[in-house]
Amino acid sequence: MPASLDHITASEIPMLFMGQEFLEDKQWSDDDSGHPELRLHWQGLEQGDKQLADHLRFTRELIALRWQYPGLRGEGFRVTHCDDTDRVLVFQRWVPGAGDDVLVVVGFANFTRTGYRVGFPGGGTWREVFNSDVYENWVNPNVAGNGGQIFAEPQPLHEFTHSAALVLPANALLVFAR
Repeated sequence: MPASLDHITASEIPMLFMGQEFLEDKQWSDDDSGHPELRLHWQGLEQGDKQLADHLRFTRELIALRWQYPGLRGEGFRVTHCDDTDRVLVFQRWVPGAGDDVLVVVGFANFTRTGYRVGFPGGGTWREVFNSDVYENWVNPNVAGNGGQIFAEPQPLHEFTHSAALVLPANALLVFAR
């Protein structure tokens, strides 16, 4: 998961810097004559660089997700679980007064965890609407995830009345919504 883009799910207005959407790794300059080495590497996309194209798809779809789910744009934000040892961060997003709950789970471990229990702000079926593991060599044939949904059962955890055991891919960003 490109750590620089997890802020798109956070509460502030997200900002992408010139070229970040396709892995530009140098400072940008519009001074073509004085600093041609600082031009954006558009040719990588035009010439079919798979890694750049996959990252651009990841970025576009994550931005689209923010528009599709009002909770990701709402003012409601609460960190519900932070585990330095397991390297997991979970936060809830919602629209105050309207709900539209979304739960974002970020795993920073370099291996896939199975059965990792996380609290949910309600019971029943939650759709896994985003899984960054899919974008690793689009479409990742070995994607780890939750099959598109989980079921939150009445087992209290992280100050919620419900929880679910997740498959948390290595270095992944997962988003769950109703």
